[in-house]
Amino acid sequence: SFHSSENDLAYFYEKVGDAYKNIFKSFYNIEPRINLSLNYPSYSFKLSYNRLNQYIHLISNTNSPTPLDIWTPSGPYIKPQKLDQFALGFYKKLEFLNFESEFFYKKIKNRIDYIDDADLIANNDIETVLLNGKSRAYGAEFLVKKSSGKHRFWIAYTISKSEQKTGGIGENDLGINNGEWYLTPYDKTHDISFNSSYKINKKLILNTNFIYQTGQPTTYPNAQYNYMNLSIPNYGNRNTFRLPNYHRLDFSLILTPKKNDVKKIKREWVFGIYNIYNRDNATSILFRENTEKLKNEAVQISIFGIVPSITYNFKF
Repeated sequence: SFHSSENDLAYFYEKVGDAYKNIFKSFYNIEPRINLSLNYPSYSFKLSYNRLNQYIHLISNTNSPTPLDIWTPSGPYIKPQKLDQFALGFYKKLEFLNFESEFFYKKIKNRIDYIDDADLIANNDIETVLLNGKSRAYGAEFLVKKSSGKHRFWIAYTISKSEQKTGGIGENDLGINNGEWYLTPYDKTHDISFNSSYKINKKLILNTNFIYQTGQPTTYPNAQYNYMNLSIPNYGNRNTFRLPNYHRLDFSLILTPKKNDVKKIKREWVFGIYNIYNRDNATSILFRENTEKLKNEAVQISIFGIVPSITYNFKF
């Protein structure tokens, strides 16, 4: 139970009022959603529209040797991002397979990016290095899926483009890449994935996973200059180059021991190998001067190679 006197209630409302006075910016937006579908026994069509608002923003510095992500909320100088998404889908059910496809278009207002040479680390005035812009993404997704029988699998392919346009401040500042459209860090022209699950017997299940993706857009230096015996790179336009393409193959074997009727515990062992052919997928490219050869060199930074694992799961 909760007991309160008139003085306690007065104190509570006073504090609530003080908290409300400390709100320096608030936003009100609507998020309409429309979904239409036309269904037949073996196929269907779907049409949708979504409006979404995001009040926290991710700022990624793709030039950092170790990926750095900064989050900042909306406020007086940073407006919420507004997304309008349109999608058209077609779904077909075959004898053993299901086919799904979707075509989409997204446009985003108030998309932010940082200025050239911005300092993002421990910056208490992060809004001073940000610019407002807009972005768009469009493409098509295809999926073939088999979800019955001893061998179950799906194959997915996405072809898409994600780009951004960020203007500057004032007439003499054209913005990033002279105010032209440029690729976002999330652009992946091709994205292919394959997932397979084969039931060998009642105790063993073999899982396979393969992923192939176009390399992430990044910025490389296009020139250099010397200053006080130091070789300093000069970076070109934002996100005009790409990291090497990403791909890997994973395997796992699930062993389910004989059921224990006494304890009624469901157990399983999972023996896995991540990135079985030890692909060195690049997370970033570092440019530096070789102190021995006195020549510039590009060094690829990779995080994970082949990783074996053993996991024991149980449920009761």
